Amino acid sequence: MALLSARRVRPVACVGAAVAAAVLPVVSAAPASATTQEAHVSYIQRDGWGNIKYDVRFNGTVRSDGPTRYVIQGVLDAYCHDSTITGQSITFGYGPSKNGWQYKSYWCTDAPVNINIEGSRSAGDSVDLIVGATSGVFNTYNYGSKQTFNIGTD
Repeated sequence: MALLSARRVRPVACVGAAVAAAVLPVVSAAPASATTQEAHVSYIQRDGWGNIKYDVRFNGTVRSDGPTRYVIQGVLDAYCHDSTITGQSITFGYGPSKNGWQYKSYWCTDAPVNINIEGSRSAGDSVDLIVGATSGVFNTYNYGSKQTFNIGTD
């Protein structure tokens, strides 16, 4: 009787092993290095009394779209004080770390603005983001700190 039950178990075990062998390569084929990262980039300028004059923020995500592509999605929002003579602008800077900057600029009054960017990069390159406002002398841009996102590849 023990010999009969061992013969019945062996085919079931073989089928289970074959299914596992077929599924495992599919499951493990997903790249471990590709990530979607939360992006929170800001620029804040205060006056001499500590009051906020400019507050520009991007909140969204940066992700890989293959080994040589990336996607940035989110919202660029801003507060700009209204005691200036000229209209104030905000800017969103982005680009591959090894390839320089591109900018999208808007009037502060247009914020919040949806950002949806697809770009090219060298294989595996990271992506840099920065935000700013025309808060400098003669309406020049000042910026917050550059943020770098190592998103890997997929």
